[in-house]
This record gives sequence, structure tokens and C-alpha cells, in this order.
Amino acid sequence: MKNLKRAVLALALVLFISCDKEEINDSNKLDSKALQTKEATARTTEVRFDVYIKLVTQSGQEIPASTLPGYGATNLDTGDFYYDSPYEPGLFESLPIGTYRFIARDGYWDGASSAIVEVTPENEEPEGWIYATLHYWSE
Repeated sequence: MKNLKRAVLALALVLFISCDKEEINDSNKLDSKALQTKEATARTTEVRFDVYIKLVTQSGQEIPASTLPGYGATNLDTGDFYYDSPYEPGLFESLPIGTYRFIARDGYWDGASSAIVEVTPENEEPEGWIYATLHYWSE
């Protein structure tokens, strides 16, 4: 009986170890794995920037971005839409290079104009931000 238990345990162990390894024998599978790795590397090395909304009144006074309920950005080249951070109003994290239209979600009696901004290394401030200035209005 002890020998039977040992044999069953040994067989289960051999099956577990042999099923755990992934073998790639086909060269097409190797090529597809290499292509997937190359694409993943390209996505992670893409240059991205943080953009911060700056709200300015008609008199030129800057007010906090949290004054309005939220913001959005549309990449004019691809049509992709981005929302600002739920934790810090007016912050867009890791936007790819491109031309964006930044908009504000209007409040009950206030809002802001939209602005088109180029997200490129040339527009990056020394602090590491790119600012999109929206003109605030209220009734």
C-alpha cells in the first residue's frame, strides 16, 4: 500500500512538472513571440508628457483648476479622448506627443473656453509640465 501511494505521488509530481513548462517548437511561434516583445518595447519607450490646465480670468488672474468639475482632451490626429486625473483636477498624465483640444466641463454658472495645444518636447516647461491655458468665464 505504501508503494502504491509513493507511485501515485511520483506520477503526480512528474505530470505537474512536465505540464508547467511551455515549449515552443514552431519557428512561426518564435517569430510571433519576438514581434509581440518588440511591439511591447516600442509602446513602453514612447515619449509621453504631463499636461496641466491653467485657468485664467479675463483680468489675467490665475484660479485653481478645481474650480470647474473636470476637463477633457481630444487628440486631433487620432481622435482619442482623454479625461483629467480623478485625484488632481486639471492634470493629464502621460499624454503621447500630438495636437490636442483641451476643454472644460462647465459648471452651473461658469465654464472655460477650449484651447488647442501642441504636446511636444519644445513646449515643456522647466518644471516638466506642459500648460494648457483656458480662459475662465462666469455669469
